[in-house]
Amino acid sequence: MRRPLLIMYIILLFITLIYTKVKPIDNKFSENEIVVVRGVVKDKVEKEKYDQYKLGKFLVNDYSKNKNLDVGKVVKINGNYKSLDNMKFEDFDYGRYIRSTGYEGIIYIDKYEIINNNSVYSFISNTKKYIRDTFRYLYKDKSDFINSIILGEKEYLSEDEKEMFTRSGTSHIIAISGLHTGLFCGIIAFIIGGINRYYKLFILSILMIIYSLMVGSSPSIIRSIFFVIVLYLSIFLDRKKDGISTLSLIGIFFIINNPYIIYNISFQLSFLATLSIIYFYGYINQIFKISLVSLTISANILTVPLIYYNFKGIPLFTIVSNMIIVPFMGVIIYLSVASIIIFKINLWVAKLIAYFNKYIIDIIYYRYNILFIK
Repeated sequence: MRRPLLIMYIILLFITLIYTKVKPIDNKFSENEIVVVRGVVKDKVEKEKYDQYKLGKFLVNDYSKNKNLDVGKVVKINGNYKSLDNMKFEDFDYGRYIRSTGYEGIIYIDKYEIINNNSVYSFISNTKKYIRDTFRYLYKDKSDFINSIILGEKEYLSEDEKEMFTRSGTSHIIAISGLHTGLFCGIIAFIIGGINRYYKLFILSILMIIYSLMVGSSPSIIRSIFFVIVLYLSIFLDRKKDGISTLSLIGIFFIINNPYIIYNISFQLSFLATLSIIYFYGYINQIFKISLVSLTISANILTVPLIYYNFKGIPLFTIVSNMIIVPFMGVIIYLSVASIIIFKINLWVAKLIAYFNKYIIDIIYYRYNILFIK
């Protein structure tokens, strides 16, 4: 067999599908049981009705919105356990979705106790806050867009902005994905003078892992980071690069770690888009001879059916709008990173870069409003 890893991956997918359908869930706690859990607060998301904290294998919801747990704190939580088995809303199995992201249950917090501090997550949290606040200072009304594409904080976007990207079929740009991590890998590689030594690959890996922790470590982010690292390793080991085998190997690790990840739409789209590009890009580019057009078309070949199945429709201008937005995304991210690096060196140069960057964003918003809203 030319690609045994691909065969193993496909077999594992089918086994996992049967396993997750047949085997009953082994919940650690009973519904509404008062539980005590301990762990590091890894992230905080401020929602409209509650604050949500990520604590180990659990999501902790604070409906009072007054607990204010700092990311990086080691805490002991008391609260009511909510089983994911009873969270189905119409056709959407919210509990299965939560499991697909790696969590085992939700706890409604009652009280807490701070035990210690985790320096790694505290550093990541402080760095994220600095980046967020700096963007808000430099970009003002466009800072929510910048923070969504750099830090994954799309919850701060207005409903009109979210609808604009959804209707145009480009909502993936406001959710950190392989596109973003690929661009950041390129920036890091440029700064350190290319990835031509093992220690440079180590630096790239550490920085991208830190970035992954900062923005939430979604399946698409982790997949893209591992994909880049494995491909670089194949170069160092003087082995022929095989993108499909690499992708299959990463998929096997993901499924073994969390069988329910096969139901995660981010995981599905990320893998299908990458597989589609690997397989179809060469053929498509022979026809169009334009890399951007070929990349966009090839990425959509396997993902469009999945989008149609999950969302019951396909935005009419998806491919066209992606060809418009993706080139600008690279420029916007590069300028955003440049502005925050230069901010501490020369404020006026940083402001000048931000002004030019905001002009590009305004053009995108104006064209999208003309094409898809009005």
